[in-house]
Amino acid sequence: MKKPLVSILIASYNKEKYVSRCLKSCIDQSYKNIEIIFVDDESKDNSYKIAKMFKNVKVFKKKRKKFKSKFNTFFQIDSYLYAYKKSKGKIITLLDSDDFYKKNKVNTIVNHFLKNKNCTILFDKPIIYYSKRKFYLSNEFKNSKMRIALWPKFPPTSCISLRKSFFQKIKNELKLKKFSLLTIDFRLAVISKIIYNNFKIINNHLTNYFQDKKGESSSNFKKFGKNWWSRRMQAHQYMDYLLKKNNLKYENLDYSITKLINLFL
Repeated sequence: MKKPLVSILIASYNKEKYVSRCLKSCIDQSYKNIEIIFVDDESKDNSYKIAKMFKNVKVFKKKRKKFKSKFNTFFQIDSYLYAYKKSKGKIITLLDSDDFYKKNKVNTIVNHFLKNKNCTILFDKPIIYYSKRKFYLSNEFKNSKMRIALWPKFPPTSCISLRKSFFQKIKNELKLKKFSLLTIDFRLAVISKIIYNNFKIINNHLTNYFQDKKGESSSNFKKFGKNWWSRRMQAHQYMDYLLKKNNLKYENLDYSITKLINLFL
């Protein structure tokens, strides 16, 4: 059986310390029928120059869209959408430039898709990575039979792989600006679980998820802080939007409480 082309889409912004590690993990994959697409979102550091040093990596420097936001969330999604337009693979994997793959990541993902024809999107489990000496295997993410709950618990962006046909089908729901605080992993998890009921987490730890204390989520969205509540509000609004669009009701006590709290922020 001919092995399908896999497109590894990398979104990067001011991550010069980690770009080489990220790209080396892609180049060193045991599965070789891949294309690596690196998109730099007008970084202010040397991320783009470092990426350009790697052969067989398609490197693009994208102009940041004019959009008022003090956070990077929407711009990251825009970088992934830009990379997707440049891709040719039948299978897409996502990768933030401070994370990196295990050597067997792509091969494991491809084999699963080939054996499971109805699977459109796949999440592997993260290795919570601090340094070479400090890391652990996360087992907090599990498949749930419940279709509509508050929202699914999902692994991070770099753990997501999907068929190109599915990405094409749902890409318009990913780029909605009015939900600018919602990450691409949240959107993909909600769409695949709630709308399509096609949400699969495999029991393989294939992605090193770097714990950056200076990262946006750690520094700007601390639990129960103002930004955390604002993002939670958008999460409910996104759920409400998707369900109504698909003729489903969204009634949730947590939504009412979140609305009330946001009135006083």
